Amino acid sequence: ELSHVGKHCSLKDCRQLDFLPFRCSHCKQSFCLGHRKPQDHQCKHYTPPRPPVKAICKDCNKSIQADGDKTIAQLLVDHYGRGECKKFTVTKPHRCNFCKPNGKKCKRREFDPIVCKRCNMNFCIKHRHAEDHNCKGLEMKKPQRPVPKSDSMKNPENCSKAARTRGSGTNLAHSRLVKQFQSVKVK
Repeated sequence: ELSHVGKHCSLKDCRQLDFLPFRCSHCKQSFCLGHRKPQDHQCKHYTPPRPPVKAICKDCNKSIQADGDKTIAQLLVDHYGRGECKKFTVTKPHRCNFCKPNGKKCKRREFDPIVCKRCNMNFCIKHRHAEDHNCKGLEMKKPQRPVPKSDSMKNPENCSKAARTRGSGTNLAHSRLVKQFQSVKVK
């Protein structure tokens, strides 16, 4: 007597009579509680949602999907590392070869190699100058330049105070020049 109430599950293997059937929004058929999800009844009209996009690569305009709790920077490094970006591939960052006086190595890394022209070793931005990493090439290749014989160069006291504090590059370079001038003065 209640055969007109409810509907049978549209799945051929089930055909269970359900008084509160679920209608699939994709294929528009009725299903029981056990087959109501599109994955449960292998719905042919269902397309699974894409994972959420977390970033877009500026080099190749490809969207990068969210992967767990990774930051955008980590996702981009993975994107470049997998070779998905055709414009730009990244190798591992270059490690600084500077060794501190206590024996520990500098932990900084740079994506672009910064190679010292004198010792041919790689360094970070902080230790890139030969004076900053105690370059062995400085000791081996000390250039012997003739010292100009102008009046201001003979006497380091003639340098203005601003020039001595500011220097032409670093204070270390300035102190080296002052030592050269003093050795010329003694001779």
